[in-house]
Amino acid sequence: MDVFAADGAPELVLLDDPMDLTTIGGRMQLRLLGVIAQGEVERLRERSAAGKAHRKAKGLIDVAPFGTHVVGGLLQPDRRPYICLLESRAELTRADLLLEAFSQAAAAGSMHSAWRHLGSTYGVWLDRAGMRRLLLNPALRGARVGKRNKTAATWADVVEGAGGEPLIAPEEHQKFEAMIRGAMARRNTADKRVQHVLASKVICGHCGTLMGRGTVTRSDHGRYFCRNEECEWLIPRRRRNSIPERPLLEAVLEAMAGQADVVAAAMERQARRRDEAVASAPEVQKLQDDRQRYLGYLANGDPVQTVIDTLDQQIAALLEAGSSEGGHLLELRAWALRRQRVIGVFPPGGGEMVPTSEVEVTSEEQAVATALRQSWERNARSAAINGEAGIGPGIWQEIRDLLREAVVEDKRLVRIELNL
Repeated sequence: MDVFAADGAPELVLLDDPMDLTTIGGRMQLRLLGVIAQGEVERLRERSAAGKAHRKAKGLIDVAPFGTHVVGGLLQPDRRPYICLLESRAELTRADLLLEAFSQAAAAGSMHSAWRHLGSTYGVWLDRAGMRRLLLNPALRGARVGKRNKTAATWADVVEGAGGEPLIAPEEHQKFEAMIRGAMARRNTADKRVQHVLASKVICGHCGTLMGRGTVTRSDHGRYFCRNEECEWLIPRRRRNSIPERPLLEAVLEAMAGQADVVAAAMERQARRRDEAVASAPEVQKLQDDRQRYLGYLANGDPVQTVIDTLDQQIAALLEAGSSEGGHLLELRAWALRRQRVIGVFPPGGGEMVPTSEVEVTSEEQAVATALRQSWERNARSAAINGEAGIGPGIWQEIRDLLREAVVEDKRLVRIELNL
């Protein structure tokens, strides 16, 4: 109403009842028509519900799928003219459109392609979620469909050849249904829903857009590509600007190894803050006060050494429990220390593991930095060959926790930012 009532707006002409929206009377008349139209919509809804209940009581088909209609209680292809193309003046029926959608979906193996084809070619945008249910409906091959099992997304009662004239050849439709349901089952398996290690981490340095992940056709080689169609990053003879996942993952791990000292220093700072917070906790302070009191008793010759030892054990347990509670940095620090002290280390150039007694470690921070650097360098070499499959679950989680973003320019990693 505001658009047509504005100055210089195009004139709205009703053939059976002229209306001027620039006047108060015209706008009032339009509002009255809106009230009447809303009442008619509600009346139609009530009549439709009553008609559905009547047809259901008589055992008739309730709603025919798009491209079909009911004749004598059975489904028949709907050959009535539906749309007319302006350029060729050719008339198309609903059955023709449904057959085109089926051909598109069968060729591409995707329901989305059929939905997009009808909308972009003919302007017929059917329900996107209902396109899958429509093309998988056994009624299109002349079968009678009974109750639908929504839990398993199948039809519990299907009688072949008893529903009417088939719109699609039964053998072609059954082959198509098996293909689509197989693809749906593979897509819904748990391993397909696992997040990739660099997902939502890679940033295009040219335009700042979050890069998406795709795979090379007929292979498992992943690539990260810029989603911005107007990005200034141009690569000749390539439709999308992208970088292979394996060298990118290798570069990320090498960059993280280069910042192992910074990560270890942040871990030590967090560990010290956690130790200070735990040491000042009320329960620890109370135990320490009791210990000081019993030390005074011990100076007077009282036999309280057993009590003091028990208090020391309780204080140590509280400190250890408090130090183990923290974020991913503290957990990673504890893992690195265990690996450095118990398992040993591997030489930077490869080879057999060197026992801890032969490695000079001057501090816990240095031990953590050494363990992280060697671990990330070794996994970088493995990722260059096997990609994500070359790194273990622990390294996967370390990258997800520590890496905030990886910036890529001209098919190379330029910098990384860590969550410290």
